[in-house]
Amino acid sequence: MTVESRSRQDYAPPGVRLGGFKLNAQGDFGIGYDDNLLGNNRLRQTDGFTDQSVTTGLESDWTSHALGITGNMDSRQHFTRSEFDWVDWDLGTYGRYDFSSVTNVEGRYRHYRDHLDVYSVDVQSAGINRPVPYNSDEAQITGNTAFSRFGVLGTVLYRTYRFEDVVINGQPNRVSVNDFDTVIGALATSYAFAPGRYANLIFRVQDIAYQKQISNPRDSFTWELLGGLTYDFDGVWQGRLAIGWRERNYRDPNLKALSGPAVEGAVTWAPTLLTTMRFNVSRTIEESIRNNAVSFNRTQGGLGVDHEFLRNVIVSADFRADYREYQNPNETAFDALFSLNARYLLNRNMSVIGTYTYTNRLQASTSFPEYDRNVVLLRLRVAL
Repeated sequence: MTVESRSRQDYAPPGVRLGGFKLNAQGDFGIGYDDNLLGNNRLRQTDGFTDQSVTTGLESDWTSHALGITGNMDSRQHFTRSEFDWVDWDLGTYGRYDFSSVTNVEGRYRHYRDHLDVYSVDVQSAGINRPVPYNSDEAQITGNTAFSRFGVLGTVLYRTYRFEDVVINGQPNRVSVNDFDTVIGALATSYAFAPGRYANLIFRVQDIAYQKQISNPRDSFTWELLGGLTYDFDGVWQGRLAIGWRERNYRDPNLKALSGPAVEGAVTWAPTLLTTMRFNVSRTIEESIRNNAVSFNRTQGGLGVDHEFLRNVIVSADFRADYREYQNPNETAFDALFSLNARYLLNRNMSVIGTYTYTNRLQASTSFPEYDRNVVLLRLRVAL
C-alpha cells in the first residue's frame, strides 16, 4: 500500500450512491504565475493565470462486470497573454464483461481535446510559439484469460490525431498536414512462478497512416518484443521491468529505419508506512510535427517520493528527465523537471494544494532554444 492509495476515511470524498453506480466528482480552482511562457530565455515573457479543472465519473459497483462513463476538463486563462490560453477535455465510456474470475473482455472509447505545449521541442522547432490544439478519438478492445499459472492478454487500439492550424500574426501555420491514424495490436503472456511474481513476454505492432502527405510518404510500421518480470519482493519493494528491441520502418525508402532498445519499467519502494518512493523509465518512438523530421526516440525517467507528513498533509516531490533523439537532422534535446507538491486535506470535501515546478533544458542542439522555467500554482479542490 502506497501513501497515495492508503485509505483515509476521515478525509476521503464519499461520492454519491446511485443504485448500483457511484458518482465521483471534483473541481480545482487555482491561481498561478509562469515566468517563461515561451520556454525561450531569449524571448522571455511572464504572466499570471487562473487554472480550472474538473474530473467526474459514474461507474458501476457490481461484483462482476463493469460499466462506466468518465470525463475530465482542464483549462488555463492568462491575465494579459490570452494567445497562450488553452482548454483540454476528454469524455469516454467503458464496459467489461466477465466470463469467469480469470476471463473477461473490455471495450473502451474516448474523445480527447488536447494540445501540445509551447515549450515542447517539437513545437519550438516547427516555428510555432502558441499551444497547438488537436482532437483525438480512441477505441480499444482488450481480452484477458488464464490457464493455471499462464496468463494471456490481447488488445487492439485505434486512435486518430487531428491537429488544428495555428494562426500567428494573421498567417496560418499548416499543422494539420501532420494528421494521422494509428492502430496498435499487442499480445502479452505471463507465467506466475509465485504469488505476485511473474515472468512476462510482450509483442506489439503499430501501423501509422498519415492523412495528408507533405512531400514523401511518412507512413510507418513498427514492431517490438519485450521480456521481463513483474515482482513483489516482500511487500516493501514492488516492480515491473521489460526490456527488448523495437524497429520502425517507413514506406518511403529514403527514410532510414529507426531501431533500438525498448524499455518499460516502474519500481515502488515503501521504506516506511508513511513514505513511498517511485522510479520509472521508458524508451519509445514518437511522431514529430516538424517539417524536417518524422519520428524521434524518446527516453524518459523519473524519481518521486510521497510522504504523509500528517494524516491530512501529503507532501510529494518529483524529478523527471526527458531525452529526445532526432535522426534526420541529427539533433538532441535533454529537459529536466522538478516539482514539489503539498496537499492539505481540510475535510472530506475540500483540500488546498500548492505546487511549484522548475524546468530546465540541460542540453540541446543549436537549433533548440535554451530555457529555464518556474511555475507556481495554488488550488482549492472541492469534491463530492
